[in-house]
Order: sequence, then C-alpha cells, then structure tokens
Amino acid sequence: MSVKVLIVDDNKIYRDAFRRNMMIHNFDVCEAEHGGDALEVLKAEKPDVLVTDLRMRTPTEGLDLIRQAKGIDPLLPIVMISAVGTFEEGAIATKLGASDVISKTNIEERLQRLYESIEQASGEYETNRNLLAEVGRCQRAEEPSAKAAAIAKLEEILTRKNLHPYIQSEAYDSLVSLRTTEIRQDTEADATRLLSQPGRAGLLKEIETDMGREFADFENFHPDSRDSLLTAEFFYRFQSSEGATKTTTDAFSRNIGFSYSFAVENEAKYRLKKKLARFLTSPQTYDLIRQMLDPRTGHLDIFYHQYLLRLQTSIGKDYDFTIDNVKQTFQRILEHEIRYKPDGLKALGIVIICFGRSYSYKKMNQPIEVNNPLGMKGVESDIEVMKFADHLISLQHFRNPYIHPEINVMEKISNLRETAFNCLRFICRLV
Repeated sequence: MSVKVLIVDDNKIYRDAFRRNMMIHNFDVCEAEHGGDALEVLKAEKPDVLVTDLRMRTPTEGLDLIRQAKGIDPLLPIVMISAVGTFEEGAIATKLGASDVISKTNIEERLQRLYESIEQASGEYETNRNLLAEVGRCQRAEEPSAKAAAIAKLEEILTRKNLHPYIQSEAYDSLVSLRTTEIRQDTEADATRLLSQPGRAGLLKEIETDMGREFADFENFHPDSRDSLLTAEFFYRFQSSEGATKTTTDAFSRNIGFSYSFAVENEAKYRLKKKLARFLTSPQTYDLIRQMLDPRTGHLDIFYHQYLLRLQTSIGKDYDFTIDNVKQTFQRILEHEIRYKPDGLKALGIVIICFGRSYSYKKMNQPIEVNNPLGMKGVESDIEVMKFADHLISLQHFRNPYIHPEINVMEKISNLRETAFNCLRFICRLV
C-alpha cells in the first residue's frame, strides 16, 4: 500500500514538481495551496505524512499549520520545506513536532533525503497509531482482571525507549486513572507516617485553618476532596521546607500532583453530579453530539472542528487538548450514555467548554445553537467558563511528568498548586 503524502505550498510550480516526482516514486499525493485548505484536506484524505512550505500567505503559515495539524492528530509526521527559513524557524518547527526540516535550495539534490524521511516517518506513524490504539483499549478496561492487565501493559509501554511524547502522556494519564485508589492509599499512608513524627501534630490543623481562609466554602467540600487537599498542602509545605531532601522530591511531587488533582476532580464531579445526570438523560444531548460528529468517519464534523480552531484563535492561546481528545470524549458519551463519567480533568474540561455555556456555530450556513445544555450556573460568562475549563485541563498537564519536561519539578509543582487553587475558586462558585 503506497504512502499518502499531503503537499502544502502556495507556489503551484513547486507543488506540481513535487507531486510529479513523488508519484514517480509511488507515493499517493494530495495537495493544498495554503494552511486553511490543508486542514480540510487533512480531515478528508487522512494522509500518512504532511509536507509543508514555511512561507505562504504569511511568513510563518507553515509553523501555524504544524501547530494546528498536531492539534488534530498529534502523531502525524510533518516535514517542513522552506527556501527562506532561518535556523531559528527550523528549531521552532522541530519543537512544534516536525519530523524533519529541509531547505528548498537545490531541492533536486535533496529529494532522496526527502523521500527517505517520508518513508521513515510513515513507518513510525503506523507503529505509533497502533500503540495509541492499544493505550485506548487500556483506558476502557472496566473489569478487575482487565484493569490489572491494562495497568501492566501501560507500565510496560512507559518503559519503552524513544516513545512518542503524546503516547507517553496518554499512557501516564490512563495509568493514573486506573490506579487512583491504590495511589490515594499510598499517598495517605505516606502523609500519616510523616505526620506522626515529633513536632508535626499541629501542622495539619494549621493547614486546615489556612484552607478555610483560602476557600470560603471549604467546610462544604466533599470529605474526600477536603482530605486530599489537606494532604496535598501538607506535602507541598513539607517539600518546600528545609526538611525536604532531593531523595524525597520526586516521591513528594507525585503525591502533591496526584492529591491536588484528585481534590479538584472529585469536588468538580461532586458539584456537577446532578447537572451531568440531567445532561446525560436528555435525548437532545445525543442529537447535539451527533451534529458535531461526521457520521461517515466518526471524527469531528468539519464545521465544529473549524469552530474550535477559531475559538482558540479568539482567546489568543492554544488549549492543552487535541481535536482527537474532543472526538474521544464525544464518542465515549455516545457509547456509555447515562453511565458516562469524565475520565480525568481533561475530559471534564472538554465537556464544560463544549456544553457548559451558550454559543452558536454555522453548519452549511445554518446556525447550530448550543444553549448551555450542561446547565452551568455560578460561572456563567463565556470567558469565565472557558477559563475554568482551561484551568482543569492545565492541571492534568502539570501533573503529567511527560508534558513540559523542560520545566523543573519545583516550578511545575508551584504552577500545579496555583492552578488547583484557581480551579477550586471556580468550583466554589458553582450552584
């Protein structure tokens, strides 16, 4: 089966030349003139590799396309080709996820390298897609024996060398989700052991008083949320003190990340439980989701997909989720219906962004109205709902050691704590 390559270049002469050469070498070729067209072709044609120019309608359109394409399919191999790109732009392309960066200068001499790069990237893509599908099967494990096998498989996957960062992060999040009870018990045991040491008897009471000042509704938190928040804050203060050593830092950071995240996720689900139940028992919910999906492919409908891309542009930042994450969330709602439970902060944030506010988007020039089907109250303005969801999703990312590994542990934990507190402030406003 031939490798399908999407060529994106605003110069028709270059595009035609690439297409002819690639077809001679038995590649299946589709093309687009610029980034906007490329996103539509990407969804329709499902290429194995994307080859894009850097400068098209804007000087950095190729970089923007890499970012957007990775948001659709994080595993998609991308090769950037440019006649004018600088070393810095090449480095940015690589950081955004480009598999290779090749100069257009004397491209005829570099075609063999391009073909080899495409072949290699295509092989890796197939391997990674199969591995991600395996992670997905592990995520859906429900029976105890299936969960045990899934945990063992995810742990084995995480030990593999040169694992794609997206697969690492998805595997880690899945593993934490499956091991929640065990991790929580271990964390509480560690906290109990440390609190039993001399001179620490009053520390938990002091933290409880501080949390009462920090969150006006603290006394009404679910007991499990309250306990996890106190545990997280204890570990955070202990690690920040002179008593924490390098040996304890890694273990404490895991305890801190898990406990803050559990406190937020548990409390958010506790406060939204009735709203989620009403949302999932409404037939209109499933009609709306089916409108947002393409019935032929199961992927996001192109119009809703474009709406989400415009939404990120309008707020001036990229959300820490992919279009594939949205698709998976929608498909799981359709699969489980009233039994659906958001499997993590990311899924919860996606549900809130898509269904916790009122907005409209156009499909075939017809407006589709989304009128806060989740029934969110207390956090009601569009901007605030999106901020709340963004904090939830960011918190899951800060907990994951495979995301932003360039940030040191202490800085990451500080950001995680601040994000958790922001989440809880929003949650306290929910009615």
